[in-house]
This record gives sequence, C-alpha cells and structure tokens, in this order.
Amino acid sequence: MSDASPEVDTPRVSSQTLDTYQHLLLGGEPTLSAEDVARELHVEVELIERYWLEMGFQLGDRAEKQFTEWDVHALRYWGASLKEAGISDETAAALTRAQSHLADRLVLWEMEALVQDAERTHHLDDTSSRVVAIHEMKDVIDAFESHMTYAWRRHMYALIERMTRDIAVRAKDPSRRRFPLSRALGFVDMVSYTSTSSILGGKLVGLIERFEYLCRSVVTANGGRVVKMMGDAVFFIADNLEVGLNVVTSLIQTLGETEDLLPVRASLIQGDVFSRSGDVFGPPVNLAARLVDVAPTGQILTDAPTAAAIASSSLRKEYRVEDLPPVHLRGFGKVTPFVVTHIVTGSDTGHERTRDVAQTTLAPESLSTK
Repeated sequence: MSDASPEVDTPRVSSQTLDTYQHLLLGGEPTLSAEDVARELHVEVELIERYWLEMGFQLGDRAEKQFTEWDVHALRYWGASLKEAGISDETAAALTRAQSHLADRLVLWEMEALVQDAERTHHLDDTSSRVVAIHEMKDVIDAFESHMTYAWRRHMYALIERMTRDIAVRAKDPSRRRFPLSRALGFVDMVSYTSTSSILGGKLVGLIERFEYLCRSVVTANGGRVVKMMGDAVFFIADNLEVGLNVVTSLIQTLGETEDLLPVRASLIQGDVFSRSGDVFGPPVNLAARLVDVAPTGQILTDAPTAAAIASSSLRKEYRVEDLPPVHLRGFGKVTPFVVTHIVTGSDTGHERTRDVAQTTLAPESLSTK
C-alpha cells in the first residue's frame, strides 16, 4: 500500500467476497442457531442471547442460523476459563462488554485507516476506497490479530506495573482518600473549533487527524496516557504532577508551533479520581473540563490546590503560577483560576525533543526485515 499508484482497477464487492471473509473470520458459513448453541453447551438459550447482546450484536430469531462452531468453541472456552478463575457472572458480563466494545471500535478504526490509505495512494473516491479496503483486509488479518495480542500483553504489563507502584505508595500514605487514584489530569482543546469546522469542508478530516496524532504522540512521549480523544480535544492523565506538567506544557508548545492547526488552550488538575470502563471520573475531571473552557488561548489553567502544590515544591523552579480574577464555573460556583507558565532555561531541551519525536512518522517499511 505504500507504493503510490495514480491508477488502480477497483475490485467489486460480491457474495464471493463475503464467503471468503466468512471462512477467514468465522470459520465458515453460520449453520447453528441460538437454540443449537445452547444445546451443545448444555445451557439455557437465554444465556446465549444475553451473551450475544453483551457482545454488541442484535438478537435474531432463536431458530436463525447465525452461529458457527467457532462461536461455540469461543463461548465454551470463555465461560469455562472465567468459571475456573472464580470470576462472578456479573463481572464476566462486564468483561465481555468491555472487550466487545473495544473490538468494535478497533475494527472500525482499522478499516477506516485502510480506506484513507486507498484514498491517498490511489486517489479514489470514498466508495471505491472502501471496496479496495475490503479486499486489502484479507492480506493483513493475521498481522492485525497478532499485533493486537502483542499490544494487549504490553499494555497489561504496563498497567500491572503502575498498580504495583501505586500499592507501594499507599502503604506509606495512611491518609484516607475519597477516591483511590491520585493523578494529574487535564484537557487541551482547539479554540473556535465549532465555528471554524463549518467552513473547513474536506480539510476538517485532516485537521482532526493531525491534532489527534500529535496529541497521542506528545502525551505518550512525556510519560502520560490519553484517556480519550473528543474530536477537538484530548483528555490525558499522568501518574504525578511533574509528569502532568511536562505533558501539558509540551502539548501547548508543540500544537502551538504546528502549522494548519487551530490555537489551543489547556487545563491541569492534581486530584483523586477513580477509573471505570476505561474512563476516569471524579470532581477533578469535571473541574479540569470547566477550566479549559475559560482558559485564554495558549494558556494553561489550574486550581488553587494544584497551584499551591507547584509553588511549594521543587517544581517552582520550572513553573510559575499566577492567580487570575475569580470566574463562575457551572457546578463549582466561584473559582479562582491560576495560570501555569513553564520557565524556559537555556539547558531545557525536553520540549524540543518531544516535538521532534511527535512530528516523526515511522514508515512500516522501515520496520520490515531486509
């Protein structure tokens, strides 16, 4: 796909194409109904229907042939493994929903990436690009599946490593917290996005792609994690205030110096939160979301406790905090925001390195074995 070609014979999508993918992805044509699967697994048919809904699929008639032997094997192994591990039915259902939701998002993301690649490489319209992407997918299914498993293992280890550190810190901190996770978190959003998006036309897609790529790159390069992207904004989190400050100041600098992006503004809060369903919740999240809405262009706002934490620690050598006039924030009343400014020194090369890393795209061919 990396060798550009101005002309390509666009294939057609036919019933034979679907037959091919049935074999590749489902193990063959569906020949079993929900009732058949229930009989094979010796369970009530309602359990199969509930599982199918948790997977994110619409229920058909109980007699409709919509399952394959692969489905039976997957459900049998999943159920037996969780039962052996002592996991409750409620938790098993939550895990099924989580994995299925992420799989739904992932396959859409992957297919749209192939569509965009076809558009750029072959200069095709959207419909033709989708046809090409469908045909190209069969060549990368194994690679996508293998890399997904690898990425899951890497991220699971990183999570367990973070949790281990958290547990060690809590053992030394006897204070009781309202929520279990002490984190630095914040938002960065593009200013005037709503009014500008209506006049950008086709350039809007490129704007969002560039913004998301740079945000994910900068956040990761500075030790933070992206909680979620929201089109014109990024919600990030970091394990401590120092890392959070590195993340948010690098984002402001990198995005501000990038051409063809809208101006940005940011917020950063240190506080106690909790995590559910892959998201992060708590009053600090809500406050950070409100502060970014009133932040001046190119500036970072924080609250009084976070400003005090910066001013009373060694971080004051790198960051300056200044209070602004109080503002009324929905759900919080009158709040005094503080502007956080990074004090740039002659030896400070961290942001320059972050920018270089973020703006470097690693081509697939550079990773291949010669």
